[in-house]
Amino acid sequence: MTKKEFLNQYLNAEKEIGIKLDQIARLRELSTKITQTLTPDKVKSNSENRLESFVSKIVDIEREIGASIDQLERTRLQVESVINSVPNVNQRNVLRLRYISGMKWEQIAVKLNYDYRWVLRLHGKALNKIAIESHS
Repeated sequence: MTKKEFLNQYLNAEKEIGIKLDQIARLRELSTKITQTLTPDKVKSNSENRLESFVSKIVDIEREIGASIDQLERTRLQVESVINSVPNVNQRNVLRLRYISGMKWEQIAVKLNYDYRWVLRLHGKALNKIAIESHS
């Protein structure tokens, strides 16, 4: 695993959780459409089965998200530990904004009031100073 791949683990895991949350939102929306069509006079077992299926899927995905969030926190701590091993505070700030906050290079340059190329140079220097062998 490269240094960049290691550092990107946190943001990748965060994106996966976001996708699962979107799945839950879609399933909830679909399940409310089903319940709106149900009336006491016209309860269809097929609609009830579909609703149960949606609820079951939602519960399964919520469990997955819970486990993913636990793993996400462990990953964040590992990435933070590697970032904190960089002695230069400016380089640490660039790494933190890029790999924890998920900012683009231009955003980092504006936030830190640096030239775009200087941000890239700080990033390169920081990558040269980190070691991930013990963290992967």
